[in-house]
Amino acid sequence: MGKWVGAFGAAMVLVALAVSAVTPALGSSGDDDERQTIRVVSITTEEEFLDLGAEGFSLGDEFVFSSKLLKGGSQVGHTGVVCTITSVEREEAQCLATAWFRGGQITAQGLIAGEAQTFVVPITGGSGRFVGAEGVVHSRQVSDTREILTFRLSD
Repeated sequence: MGKWVGAFGAAMVLVALAVSAVTPALGSSGDDDERQTIRVVSITTEEEFLDLGAEGFSLGDEFVFSSKLLKGGSQVGHTGVVCTITSVEREEAQCLATAWFRGGQITAQGLIAGEAQTFVVPITGGSGRFVGAEGVVHSRQVSDTREILTFRLSD
């Protein structure tokens, strides 16, 4: 179960990154391939594993968590993530994440393997100043409660 905590924490971070990538005030930078790239640090603040199916790790179990998003040591947002176990055989979960920032929210979702230390998931949309958000979020886990997210927002 410990490996799931880290992987799901990373998922949460990816959403946070997505939001910060869309917000120029958070420190975006353009590059030649017409994308914005932003990095944030996500720190897990609350987490709970819910054993909802058969006893132990099973289909339908959920991992729910939230995190704060930091840029340059200052909090720029927070996230909420729910991951549902979709394959015991592959140790895989479907994760839905929302990142909140002043002026709007960004959503992301994807399948994440339990042992993944790094992964990429798609941005699925946004609200407010983030309407129409799309791109991908790269997540790299650096500890059980901390991830570095690199968001690539497509123009």
